[in-house]
Amino acid sequence: MKLSQLRMLVAVADNGSFSAAAAQLDCTQSRISHAIGELERELGVRLLARGRDGSAPTDAGHRVLDKARQMLRIEASLLDAARDSQALAGRVRIACFRSVGTHLLPHALEALALEYPGIEIEIDDGCDERDDVAQAVLQGRADVGIAQLPVDDALAWQPYLFDSYRLVLPASLAPRIDAGWPAVDGLPFIALACSGAAAVLERCRAAGFAARPSRTMANDTSIAAMVGRGMGFSILPELSVFPKPDEVRTLALPIAARREFVIAALPGTMRAPAVKAVLRFLRDKRIVARTRAYQGGIVSWE
Repeated sequence: MKLSQLRMLVAVADNGSFSAAAAQLDCTQSRISHAIGELERELGVRLLARGRDGSAPTDAGHRVLDKARQMLRIEASLLDAARDSQALAGRVRIACFRSVGTHLLPHALEALALEYPGIEIEIDDGCDERDDVAQAVLQGRADVGIAQLPVDDALAWQPYLFDSYRLVLPASLAPRIDAGWPAVDGLPFIALACSGAAAVLERCRAAGFAARPSRTMANDTSIAAMVGRGMGFSILPELSVFPKPDEVRTLALPIAARREFVIAALPGTMRAPAVKAVLRFLRDKRIVARTRAYQGGIVSWE
């Protein structure tokens, strides 16, 4: 059964004759007669009663026509949806942390490009501080930010994913656990220079973590590389050291400490058609489930 056969059947019923239907569809009467004949043979019933005054649906024809019109309406809606996808266009700028841009965005943006090729995405993944993402949105340098809670009250936001802070140690080290914290026998502590990590470090101190930073660095990848060479240990968000180098091991903190991501934007921007399309793909759980970070349990849903 073909939609073209149903379209011809509807045209004959609406026009009352094969000749008028042929004129409407810009094809020959014989083509219409052949198509409807094939349809009748497939269904096993007569659909049209032919007479000197034209053609009219039989009782079975009326029932088939109702379904045929429904199917043609569905076809029209599919074509409209496809045209809308092609027509939706614009530039959407996203600000995020490097680890988010590396491990969470590619699958979503690949799927977005297939459905909405007219939407252009720009990514600023140079945000190091927790407030950098929010400021990029507030200052108009980004339309959407994948930020870390808490965010500025002027921003609207939707929950996204979270990862946990972990102890990051040389793989060769087998530390003793002292009151829930590793005893690393003089191995220096390397702190991550950002407000989020500083807040977690203060909570760790309140829970008995005694090590003081021997150095503070802004790049989590550099810290992980130094830890892998046995030059220290650290406390870092797990996504920032993913995929974990062979020379590094991570341990859960004895306290619950996680980095909660949200998708943030100015309230009016959230309603822009191109931005709404981007948000739908970013928060599509089926797409997120395809990322290695999710499959490896590094990030989870709020």
